[in-house]
Amino acid sequence: MYETETEIKAAAIRLLARREHSRRELEQKLAARCDSALLQEALDRLQHEGYLSDARFTASYLRSKAAQGFGPMRIRSDLGRKGIGQELWQQALDEEPVDWFEQARDLARRRFPPVARDDRQTWAKRMRYLTARGYSPDQARYALEQDDAE
Repeated sequence: MYETETEIKAAAIRLLARREHSRRELEQKLAARCDSALLQEALDRLQHEGYLSDARFTASYLRSKAAQGFGPMRIRSDLGRKGIGQELWQQALDEEPVDWFEQARDLARRRFPPVARDDRQTWAKRMRYLTARGYSPDQARYALEQDDAE
């Protein structure tokens, strides 16, 4: 149990040293171990001092998940669960634009061997895979059609 703001800050900094966290994530991880009011004060101070930044977390998370082959809808959904609002998501996209159509195509190329489009069952299975990864139907269709053209 953390009893002082200094202990809470130290615990939060240890977590932040491993990777970026959103404010909500830190609240959830530390809530059971300390007083709620002290926790909020400590997190406010960490934000003010620059240790904790939801904008920095959002940009880092976006880069990481996009590199792993996840699409915008999946990443946006995950960020929502981590307490990130639409405005930070949009800011991260503006700062680091991603061509989601090409991203989907690259994933499809890495993941699947070429197949004729008239094989509807395989094509539908691949569409489901790409949409489950967070790509829109248009992005998934583009990825698979580009694959067919080659």
